[in-house]
Amino acid sequence: MAYPQHPGRTPRPMAQPQLPAFCRTRRPITTTVRLGDLRQLQWLLWLVLALQLSTVLLVLSPSQP
Repeated sequence: MAYPQHPGRTPRPMAQPQLPAFCRTRRPITTTVRLGDLRQLQWLLWLVLALQLSTVLLVLSPSQP
């Protein structure tokens, strides 16, 4: 798309777009996960599952007068 030239104005050269510095660096991405961390995550997932199951049972249970 060409923009109209204004009289008395010199056109600026268009700068080439560049990526930010964090996108240009190429570092290997490695993550170390310990077995204890995985066990804590598994325990947390079981706890969330139990809470969700108890919530569903409370919602589905008939109300007592």
